[in-house]
Amino acid sequence: WFDPRKPTRRLLCRLKPAMFRAMKWLPFLVTVQAADSAESTCDQDFSMSFLQKQHVLELRTEATECGHLINGSVGDAAKFYNNNCKYHSHGDECSRRIPDVMAEHPGMDGFCYFSEVASYIRYSPPSNDPRHFINSAFRGVIGLRTPTYKGLNTGPLVTFHHDGKAFTSHMDSENYVYDDLYGYSLGVLQGQGRTVEQLKDPAVWNELARAKCEEVQKIHQFTNDELVLADILDMNLPIMAMSHCSAGWEMLPEMRANPYITGKAEYHSITDCKKITDREYARHHYMKCLLGINNAAADAAYLFARACLLDGGSRIGHFSECPFDLEVEGVL
Repeated sequence: WFDPRKPTRRLLCRLKPAMFRAMKWLPFLVTVQAADSAESTCDQDFSMSFLQKQHVLELRTEATECGHLINGSVGDAAKFYNNNCKYHSHGDECSRRIPDVMAEHPGMDGFCYFSEVASYIRYSPPSNDPRHFINSAFRGVIGLRTPTYKGLNTGPLVTFHHDGKAFTSHMDSENYVYDDLYGYSLGVLQGQGRTVEQLKDPAVWNELARAKCEEVQKIHQFTNDELVLADILDMNLPIMAMSHCSAGWEMLPEMRANPYITGKAEYHSITDCKKITDREYARHHYMKCLLGINNAAADAAYLFARACLLDGGSRIGHFSECPFDLEVEGVL
């Protein structure tokens, strides 16, 4: 939600410390290292930390034809930067159906056209480098890792209840509650059929993504009216709330107190909430399919490389527990 090439204290000091703490924990949001008080935040020189994280935080693209935030905006804080349509150069297109928009721009990558429309949507050109999807997945992992991360299996052990099955996972970082179940639901974790050799061949991995996109639509039959970009963007954090419900793991206070999240998620308490569905995860992924197969492929690569299904499907493991260890193989 900011350009790390032009770090500014003034912008950060306008944001409340509580917002910093919330953003550190929320899924697919930019990770911001911030002090616990406004005073220490404003006194600190942020330039170095911003530059160190440039590989995951940089939202601006060098491609001049890509969409962007307008008039110096950093996005929509009220929606935790998950829907910046109000401040986007193509914001008037957000209320339209994605297939209609993309049909009017043949050959345009949707992540380019809508770059920065959400904190997790930015254009990255395709590549034939065998490490392309590995390194992009690793950058995603590091970018989402929260300051409280202590290492493998140090987080709370939760039991997901999903689609009539139960399986466990350690929540070493807040985003795990979303990403573990999302990857499982799509069937793209290690141990669910894909191989490392496929991951290392971008052409093959893209074809797998294309097939997955076709499979998702065949199963769920999304109508064009269900594929309005703004509607899908608005569901990202409610999806996390519903993932918490499926895990029986209470959300952070900042999320529980936000009616934008709890209202759409139908979340009242950890015992009175709506569990996530395969269909809701699938719609989120299918948005990326419609915006470009390379983007759907990158999404699947991130989910595959970070986690695996173990012990006969009763447990999700991460990194060194898996046949492919992203922490060893990935390069920033």
